[in-house]
Amino acid sequence: MDGAIAGCTAVIESDGFTTVQRLDARAARGILFRKTGQFELAVVDFTEVLRARFTADEVYVERAMALMAMRRLDLARDDFNEAIRLNPKNAVALSQRASAYRQTGQYDEAIHDLDRAVALNPQDPWAVSERGLDHFSKAQYDLAIRDFDRALELTPMSAWTIAYRGAAYLQSGRYDQAIADLTRALELDDGDAWALYVRGLARKRSGDMAGAEADIAAAKMRWPDVAAATARDGLRP
Repeated sequence: MDGAIAGCTAVIESDGFTTVQRLDARAARGILFRKTGQFELAVVDFTEVLRARFTADEVYVERAMALMAMRRLDLARDDFNEAIRLNPKNAVALSQRASAYRQTGQYDEAIHDLDRAVALNPQDPWAVSERGLDHFSKAQYDLAIRDFDRALELTPMSAWTIAYRGAAYLQSGRYDQAIADLTRALELDDGDAWALYVRGLARKRSGDMAGAEADIAAAKMRWPDVAAATARDGLRP
């Protein structure tokens, strides 16, 4: 993306383009900065654009996403709030604000935003899956499974969605379905230590101690902190 960034910079710094063209280039460069992890530079560009386009809800969303990546969550939420005030039908702003709420454990608020986002765009598998994660975090496993089912109708090959549905089955005591989902997730992404460890937990609870020990040991070899990570998700031996 370095070439694209350089191209935008050339437009921004040239007198041969209109103000509108230079602002478009700055907004595009901000997106490129965000996508390449240069979040502070992205915020600078988006802020400059917003000085001239203070009603551009999509630019507030882009700046908020950069701020969220910098863990400046209060400022990110302020920008999401402004984007939604300007355009209440901005589904991206709603789903991304839900991510900010999730990071501070505000799952009810996240679910509320995702309800609105899904109502605006029922074909968005990401929003549906994310709502499933929030239900999972609230131990609402049946609701989580329902959302993961719907998301998988839209994107059947999403390994992480299948893995989390497997985890929800595990927490619901549906061990055979959990093992089947987690095995399928590992077929799609054989490097997923989280899914491998959770399958070990499911095998342990189903009575397959040898399979459980093999999965858990292999998962820890791949990711030494996997047990702590799954425990944060409420998944324990």
